[in-house]
Amino acid sequence: MMKKVLLSFVVFIITLLLAGVLMEAFKTDEQANAQYFRTRNIFQYNADNVVYDAGRGYVLKPDLQTTFTNKEFTTSIRTNMFGFRDDNTSLNNPDVLIVGDSYAWGWGVEENEGVEKQLEQVTGKKILNMSVPGYGNVQELLTLFAWERRGTLQGKDILLFFCANDIQDNQNTSFGAFPYFVQEANSIRLHNPTKEAFDTWLQTANDWMIRSPLAQKNILAYYTIAAIKNAGSKDLYKDYLTDDNKLNGADALLQVAGNLQALQTQQQARITLVYVPPYSYYTTGKADASLILVQQVCKQAGFRFADLSSILTQADYYPLDKHWRASGHQKAAQYLQPFINQ
Repeated sequence: MMKKVLLSFVVFIITLLLAGVLMEAFKTDEQANAQYFRTRNIFQYNADNVVYDAGRGYVLKPDLQTTFTNKEFTTSIRTNMFGFRDDNTSLNNPDVLIVGDSYAWGWGVEENEGVEKQLEQVTGKKILNMSVPGYGNVQELLTLFAWERRGTLQGKDILLFFCANDIQDNQNTSFGAFPYFVQEANSIRLHNPTKEAFDTWLQTANDWMIRSPLAQKNILAYYTIAAIKNAGSKDLYKDYLTDDNKLNGADALLQVAGNLQALQTQQQARITLVYVPPYSYYTTGKADASLILVQQVCKQAGFRFADLSSILTQADYYPLDKHWRASGHQKAAQYLQPFINQ
């Protein structure tokens, strides 16, 4: 009897291992993307990299020196005294300000390979990169306002990098950890994040992600651990703060645009919205719906519009991570040069 039990157990283990090998060998691109999406390293989910901010929810720690690694890249990250991924020299009266999320920040490339440093080389201008991974347009606007309290926006060129996921980021309050706009009667107010919400968001993010090296390498192990995680932890990408008066992502962008339009007039600044096409554009040939929205915003607000869709290719993106390789940053800088030097 004991031998039969032992034999059955051995057969079960062998079958399980064989299933794991076969599933890994024949996994689809969709499965590989889902596996990577939840097992990768997210820079802003690391408590050693971020601190709570009463306006924007979080900012990157100042004077940071660390390494950021994923399956397709290993990069060195440093921040200056204000927490931006740039040098301290760039804080001294820069000519150009860049705000955006992970693309403009330089996710997956070294600092000198990023669009900001490449643009400095081709324009000869001093440029400050104030981008932060994970930010939406509301946080980017607040970053400009925070800079205005420290320096000046007078006469500056401002490049705001827009990604398709900004619409989602604008309305994803994640437990109230991020700022968002609320409609109240005939007025719109900004809802500010709290430290408690920040702590909840960070804890939930790390509970939801899968850190197992085995899950990173084997799709069966990933599905098994994901099922266990899903049974005991919340889905990070669901909005747990119910607020019927919260502006949706598109309306939040319009509110941001109105503030930027006033800023452009008052400060005699030049604002350019830089459209970052998603990786899917080059695999499906279909433009994201946000492209038309951003074009309309630029026309109505009088912003310059820089569409990077035509100059990038699928080869300029990491196939798993979906962020730009160094070639994407270089092409973007070359395309944006006339917007700065004209």
